[in-house]
Amino acid sequence: MSRAGLCLVLVSWLLFGLTALAPAEPGTATKSDHVSWFERVWKAVDETYFDPVFGGVDWQQIHDRYQPLVAEAEDDESFYALVNDMLWELGVSHAMLVPPGHLSRVQPTVFAEGEIGLDVRLIGGKTVVTRVSPGSPAATAGLRLGFVIQAIDGTPVGRIAEQQEDRLPPPHNDANRTNCVTTAILRHLYGPEGTRVSVTYQDELGRSQTAAIGRRARSGRLSPDFPAFMEFTTGRLEHGIGYLRLGSFSRHEEVCRAIASMARAPGLVIDLRGNPGGDDPQRIAEWLVTERTVLFRNRTRTGSEEVAVEPAEGAYEGPVVVLVDALSTSASELFAAGLQAAGRATIVGERSPGWCTSRSLIMLPNGAMVVHPNVEHSAPDGAVLEGRGVKPDVQVHLSREALLQGRDPQLEAAVQFLVRRISEG
Repeated sequence: MSRAGLCLVLVSWLLFGLTALAPAEPGTATKSDHVSWFERVWKAVDETYFDPVFGGVDWQQIHDRYQPLVAEAEDDESFYALVNDMLWELGVSHAMLVPPGHLSRVQPTVFAEGEIGLDVRLIGGKTVVTRVSPGSPAATAGLRLGFVIQAIDGTPVGRIAEQQEDRLPPPHNDANRTNCVTTAILRHLYGPEGTRVSVTYQDELGRSQTAAIGRRARSGRLSPDFPAFMEFTTGRLEHGIGYLRLGSFSRHEEVCRAIASMARAPGLVIDLRGNPGGDDPQRIAEWLVTERTVLFRNRTRTGSEEVAVEPAEGAYEGPVVVLVDALSTSASELFAAGLQAAGRATIVGERSPGWCTSRSLIMLPNGAMVVHPNVEHSAPDGAVLEGRGVKPDVQVHLSREALLQGRDPQLEAAVQFLVRRISEG
């Protein structure tokens, strides 16, 4: 896949089109350029937004309000902020301008080149370590499950959260606030390979400690010439239950082979916690359905269609649990909602944020990218997923106490559910 093609798939998550402009030298944008780019973005939304009445938003009035502000923007940063403010007035996800070189800031778990092997979640108002990869720099430095991150490179995580909360993109709900704030904190933990990050944390005894941790190169690179990564792990849990953790919807052939290899497993857990989406969730869903299944429905300006999958030869037939949380977005939500509605999977964990439209992409001459939504997704029963998300069948929250004991309550609940299903025959 080309660099542009990979960018298309990974930046816009389920993208349906690319409109590229001739490249120009970075840093040469004028006020006239800003106005021209603004008009192109506004027009693209005007012509392709899935709802012809824009959910009641007066899109022409928004144009007339922002155009003079853009014309007076003194620099690119001011222009970027104005375009994002305009796009966010739509009130839906996947509407944003990404400045040049900012992919790793938008989605560090996919695009950052260096990591310390640590994951965190907001639990009771604290930033709690929820995963430490064995042998990782974080593990070597002494960090453990349940430890509380207090500051990163001297900046309190509370300040990072406040800065993010000042500019929260839609949808506006508690789950997406958690998603955005957690991603902002992760952005500070990830970074360029070979650099170091200072992490101040509270251990199990309440002691505050600081460790300088080197970032290692990440594995799972999706292309040799473009920095995008997918973490993918497989294994067996108690009672022989299969386990797959997908960092995004990529590497489909690998994932499908892993599912095929677990054909005799009495149950299967697919862990989508922290999965921000990706490409073609139906390619993996084919390996989990036993009959033709409508996975989701699409609505565009010109009409609607259903997206259905047929079972792959050798598809897994046992009971399935899908784990989701507030960082499971986009294709993760389509996948989980579709299997849930079909009765093919039980959803365990925490409600996802409903960050769930699809969009087109415009490349601006200075390398900035604008994504704008052109498809609305709904569950097979017609319930719109944007802003609503996926509600778990079994809601389970993480707790610091359990994590300090080395336990994962959500994964435990998934296994317990499957064991009951297995015992029932």
